[in-house]
Formats: sequence, structure tokens, C-alpha cells
Amino acid sequence: MDSDYLQNLRYKLQKRVRRLNSADHTIFPVLLKQWWGFLQQNSFFQGLKDKLASEAERVNHEVQNMLQSSYVQHIPGFDDELSHVLMSYIVLKACAQQPDQAQSIVLKFRGLSHGSNKVNDTLDAFREMFLEPFYDYLDEGLDDAAAVLGYLKRYKHRCEWFRREELYNLWTSDSKRGEKHLALDLYEYLFEQGIDFSIEPTSASGEADLVSSQQGENRLIADAKIFNPEKGKDKRYLISGFNQIYTYTLDFNESVGYLIIFKTCGADLKLAVSESTSHIPFITHNNKVIFLLVIDIFPYEESASKRGALKTIEITETDFVQLMAGSGEE
Repeated sequence: MDSDYLQNLRYKLQKRVRRLNSADHTIFPVLLKQWWGFLQQNSFFQGLKDKLASEAERVNHEVQNMLQSSYVQHIPGFDDELSHVLMSYIVLKACAQQPDQAQSIVLKFRGLSHGSNKVNDTLDAFREMFLEPFYDYLDEGLDDAAAVLGYLKRYKHRCEWFRREELYNLWTSDSKRGEKHLALDLYEYLFEQGIDFSIEPTSASGEADLVSSQQGENRLIADAKIFNPEKGKDKRYLISGFNQIYTYTLDFNESVGYLIIFKTCGADLKLAVSESTSHIPFITHNNKVIFLLVIDIFPYEESASKRGALKTIEITETDFVQLMAGSGEE
């Protein structure tokens, strides 16, 4: 289910990790610094790192004690994988930010190399203990995002090809609660695909009992909004929804958010943003990636060739992000 964008990121990540795994002790510190810079330059990976940084304090004491030692024979025995990833993040960050000290940091762990005094054996043990778990964490982050994008694309096709009138009637039969009903249809679909997540209550309706039974290790930061200017669901309304999603990614320390837009009118909606993946546009801001998926459920009476000129409403990337800069103006 990988999109082209995420597949490309995976390729770049794997290529650089292969270099790190094949490097000897003389070149490893330089490549590690370059790799860390690559992660910082990519908003998706930097977002994952930011998430680790916010949780690193819980293992920092044990890891700093280990780093201050001159000889490490055993690492802290954490009970969960995330703590081990947090430890790996702290150790790799120390090496990457102090490349002149990286080799001495690696050599602290010669006690892990099964009795060998060879520097490259110690480096192999170091990579196995710290680089591989951290790489797995980044790679699995790509898997999670790719899976959600894949399911969202299928959901869009399902709605537009097979359930257009049903969903449109769901909206028109109770316009005050129609947005909530459409959001629940989306969440039910994702749940049926086997995605374990916790939906924040306000992303659907503000009623906490809606999602009290849905729990998971990862939060899916998603919100469904209606686009129908004649009903007050206009450009400003969608910009406000984008800001809400972005705020949730900050509040809950997630790297990715999804704004799902149900178009219930005949007007065309153009999202003029600079980036897209598999025809799903996205905006990157402050190391957060927000995907924008438009689902057209308006039941057109005429075929596309007979509708004539469309009224097009455009929202630019600047429109979306300016509210977060404090402008609040369109």
C-alpha cells in the first residue's frame, strides 16, 4: 500500500542505512552525522524524532549513566521496545552531534562485542544494539502512514463509486449532524480494515462518549469536514479544520494528520498546494505533515461532459497555514 512518496522516502532511508552498516570505524562517525542531517531535513522523519525527543526523559537518567561510563558491558534492561528505541535515539544523537567523540562513544560498548577487542566488532555490536532498533522505528513509521493513505484512497473510491447517494442522503437528512455521521462512517471503515487507533473525540463531534471504547497505542489524528459554501461550510471552514488537525498533532505529539473533506455541492474545490502523493495533496508545516483528501459525494444529475463550466473555489497553501501564523485572515 506504499504511495510513491513514502516508497521514495523508504528507499532513501534504506540506502543511507546500508552505508552505515557497511562502514568501518573510520568513516562511520561522518556517515552518521550526514544521516542525522538527512533525517532533520525531512519533515516526516523529523516529526518522528520530535516524538521521541518529547518522551526521552523517561530513560534519560539510565542512558546518561551508561554514556558517562568508560566501559559498558550491559545496557539497561527496559521492559518495552519503545524504551529501547528512546535509548537508541539518545545514544545516536550524542554520536551524530559530536562526531569527533563518536568513536570514543562507540568504544565504550566494547563489552558488548562478545569478548572481541577489534574495533569493527565493537562497531557491529553498537549498530545491532542502537542503529537497527532506531531504523526499525523509522521504517515502521513509514509503514503506518502508508497503510492509512492506502486505506483512505480505497475509502474515497468506495464512497464515490458505490455509496455516493447513500452518503449524500446521510448528510442531507440531518445536516446538523450529517458531518458527524460521515465522520463515523470513515472511522468505522478504518476500524474494519484492522487499524488500531484512538480517535480524539473533538475530531468527530466534541462528544467524548463517541470514541471512549476505541483505544490504541497510536492516535490517528483525523477529522472529517463538509465542503458546501451554500450551507456555511466554505473556504474559511476548511481552513479552520486544517488548523484544528495541526493543533491536534501538536497536542498529541503525532507527526501526521489527515483532513478528510466531503464535498456535498456541485462547485469544484481546488487545493493549490505544492506537494502531493498518489493524488493526495499534503502540506508540511513545522515538521508536521497534513494530508488533504477530497471525497466528492454530490449526486450530479448530468454527466461530466454536460455540466458546463464549473464554479471553482481555490484554497492555497498560504491560506491553510496563515491561520497558524496568527493572521486569521483569508
